[in-house]
Amino acid sequence: MKKYRCLICGYIYDDSAESVKFEDLPEDWKCPICGATKDMFEEVGGEGNEEKTTNDEAEEDQLRELNVGELAYICSNLAKSCEKQYLFEEMEMFKKLYDYFISKLEIKDGNIDNVLDNVNNDIKLYDEAMNIADTFNDSGAKRVITWGSKTTNMIKSLLNRYQTGEIFNSKVWVCDICGFIYIGEEPPAFCPVCKVPNSKILEVK
Repeated sequence: MKKYRCLICGYIYDDSAESVKFEDLPEDWKCPICGATKDMFEEVGGEGNEEKTTNDEAEEDQLRELNVGELAYICSNLAKSCEKQYLFEEMEMFKKLYDYFISKLEIKDGNIDNVLDNVNNDIKLYDEAMNIADTFNDSGAKRVITWGSKTTNMIKSLLNRYQTGEIFNSKVWVCDICGFIYIGEEPPAFCPVCKVPNSKILEVK
């Protein structure tokens, strides 16, 4: 019997413990913990056919210059981190850097499909990054990659549900700690990703 893991919260759907096999669940079925759609699950213990990145290949992957969008994103996160640590002077400095990089950002035309393409590409890059972290046994990098992968999959799930029109008449909630996104009239009792109480899950208005 197969098992399937939610890419967002880690919930395991075990065919042997359920009355319905995962593959037979309706397409509109959702994770009972975080509300993720069925396509956000992966089979556990399946044989991977992706080759691990070798040491030589990893060493050839040199650092590149970050674009202004990436720099703005980093500064925004650093500002938020400083706020949580009561480092308000540093927070204001990172906010100013964020405003500067955003002012230099070139806005491009696009649609929801373009955004989904970019998100799917980011997910592939996280897989490649995890292979490199495995190669060098970098536990710190693995934690960062795992967290980034979860939040990117959250965005993918939200975009997929946006395309179906599901979220138009529903409330959207975001965990102020980890960025978990939840759709529903009330937030879950606790964040299924970082486990903080729902007082930290804020409604997006």
